[in-house]
Amino acid sequence: MFRQLFFGNRTVMIIADTPRQTLPRNALFGAVILLAIQLLVIGLVYKHGIDFNCLANWSRNTCASASYMLVSVYGVIGAFVLFGLLSRGALRGFFDSAGRSLWPLAMNVVGLVIAMIPVLFLSNGTGTSAMIPSFLCWGIGMSLLGCGLLLFLAPAARWFAFLSEHGARLIPLLIGGAVAPYLAILIRPLWRLEAIAGATFEAVVYLIKLFGYDVWADGEIKIIGADNFFINVAPVCSGIEGIALVTIFVTLYLWLFKDQLNFPRVLLLYPIGIITSGLLNVVRITVLLAIGLNGNEELAVGGFHSHAGWMMFTAIAIGIVAIANSVRWFQKETHLEAVKSSATVPFFKDPMIARLLPFAVFMITAIFAQAFSETPSIVYPARAAVVALTLALFWPFLRTLPWRSAPVAVAIGAVIGIAWIIIPVADPETTPPYGALSGITLVLWMAARGIGTTILVPILEELFFRDYLEGKLRKHDTLAWTIGAAVIGAALFAALHGRWVEAFFAALLFSYAARRAGNITDAIVAHAVANGLIFAVAVSTQQMHII
Repeated sequence: MFRQLFFGNRTVMIIADTPRQTLPRNALFGAVILLAIQLLVIGLVYKHGIDFNCLANWSRNTCASASYMLVSVYGVIGAFVLFGLLSRGALRGFFDSAGRSLWPLAMNVVGLVIAMIPVLFLSNGTGTSAMIPSFLCWGIGMSLLGCGLLLFLAPAARWFAFLSEHGARLIPLLIGGAVAPYLAILIRPLWRLEAIAGATFEAVVYLIKLFGYDVWADGEIKIIGADNFFINVAPVCSGIEGIALVTIFVTLYLWLFKDQLNFPRVLLLYPIGIITSGLLNVVRITVLLAIGLNGNEELAVGGFHSHAGWMMFTAIAIGIVAIANSVRWFQKETHLEAVKSSATVPFFKDPMIARLLPFAVFMITAIFAQAFSETPSIVYPARAAVVALTLALFWPFLRTLPWRSAPVAVAIGAVIGIAWIIIPVADPETTPPYGALSGITLVLWMAARGIGTTILVPILEELFFRDYLEGKLRKHDTLAWTIGAAVIGAALFAALHGRWVEAFFAALLFSYAARRAGNITDAIVAHAVANGLIFAVAVSTQQMHII
């Protein structure tokens, strides 16, 4: 870009500094991506890449300290991000010189190398001989790694000036983030809240007997059951974890929507959430016990016990949001007036709800299937029916999308599908997903699975991941923001798939399809083509595990 300055009859062209403004933004974004990759590499290598059993060589406390070193780094990063969110003015313009000097990246790389040196000598049987060298390498390496990135973002003089001005608030926050993992170990005994555990146990005994079950219960050791199925309502099962999750969720919700909510009235959401969490925990344990007493021990312990907690928390979180948004007493008058004055979009025509709700229903049905069925995939037709009904309700929105058959989108889908098929994957050699179904029931199951895999899933996943999530992550329409949003979205997409590497790269190609023409239906078509090829090969070769 150029600026024109007029001097009499002469026009002088001066190069503007607009390109320079993109440098700090790109450098900051690149530093974040680099740090994420480095921490991921360190975590994966030390967890899965070496043959070293820490507890077999070092003490339990030493192993815990080693494990939480990386978690402390995450805590410090989270604390700094929290400071930036709460004190946005403090960081405005701070990184305007980011990326001007590249030598700090050399320090960062040296730090990474030093942090990885213990990989060379850590092995089973070394005992404590490698302990001190390992901690030295980790401490020095992580310090250099972090300092290199900080100096890449801003010179040392600016950091010192920043700390002198904001250190009184920032330093305690960083220390808290660093020591949080170790404090969690120290306060773990507080989880043994005998009073709450006792109240939970007594409530479970009362409720299970109310439903007519004849059980044996010992309040001293908190064991309840009958015949060959007994459960121990230990203090850790008292619901304190759910209470903590609900408390954190309410705090985040109140902070994010403080402009819409009426304080201090909304503080009542805390006791409402905590009491509800405790009551639903009693119901959860009672249902678990009833499932086991009815002869379904494996389902009770392996399925319901593993997922009911998340089901409960999801229900409470949705309930809290529903209460806060539907009860006028909890909302500010200014917000209510703004809502009245704005044009209301019908629920099933709301683009945001259409992008979110079908995916949420899909995930909730998965949780219920895993909780209430020993072979969750058998109930896939029921899940597909619920999801199809949900999408059908949003047909007023879906029909407005620019549906088309783009050759490039079809080609991208074909490439993804073929790559997914030819990449070898181990057969788990377990019961097939359709269990013992045969005949017409198997045909119906296959039809439902095909419709869900090739039509329903591509629509709801692309609307959520590529259309909604990436749109939220992409704050600016620049290449750096576009790539960053695609990478983060792909990582979250991959986390939901067993073959996460293939899913990650597939998601990036779906993002490319969507962004290439600015049309989410291109990504849906590509996804549908890929899933259709995979499903066809899986059925024809009887290799359902490749899906």
